[in-house]
Amino acid sequence: MIQLWHIILNFDAHLPQLVAMHANLVYLILFSVVFLQIGVLPFFFLPSNPFLFVCGAVWAASQLNIFLLILVLISAAILGNSCGYWLGSTVGQAFFVDYLKWPNQAALDKTRIFYDKHGEKGFLVTLFLPVIRTLAPFLAGITNMSIVKFGRSASLGAVIWVLVCVLAGYFFGNISIIKSHLGLVTLLGLGLVIVAFLIKKVWDKFVKPENTNILQ
Repeated sequence: MIQLWHIILNFDAHLPQLVAMHANLVYLILFSVVFLQIGVLPFFFLPSNPFLFVCGAVWAASQLNIFLLILVLISAAILGNSCGYWLGSTVGQAFFVDYLKWPNQAALDKTRIFYDKHGEKGFLVTLFLPVIRTLAPFLAGITNMSIVKFGRSASLGAVIWVLVCVLAGYFFGNISIIKSHLGLVTLLGLGLVIVAFLIKKVWDKFVKPENTNILQ
């Protein structure tokens, strides 16, 4: 059991061996890891951004089908988001809201307003954020965020997340200096995503309205 737990927590380190021994079965394993970490709350601890980066690097070194890998991971992310939303709207609503009375109505209303205003933009980047990627769709379900808005933004966010992380690993993951500083590279990439998001928010709040007034 201890060895199995070690493999789960360090799954990315064991990926090359798994690919070498079970090239076809590994697609199912990868699908399950991504689906569970996004769609089911207790599995929030599963590996994430570095894991996708390593997938891209391993696929480049193994000369396996990168397009199939991307398709599998995007499908897992989209279905994971959908599962999290469904669990939030059913189990979350019945158990947390109706039975435990958590969150309270005031907090629930604030969360609902937040999702109405920022939910679509938020789901473009939530998958890059550990723990948040698991909580966000669940809370969207609890607050009854529009299923159309959720599906649209969460699906686009899944495509962006997988393409950025996997292709970065595919093209740069086997460079020795990047291999030895994978954690730092991941944090840098996450920082760039957050900075870009903040710049967009500042632009929308301060610059864009001024330009609109000038045109009028």
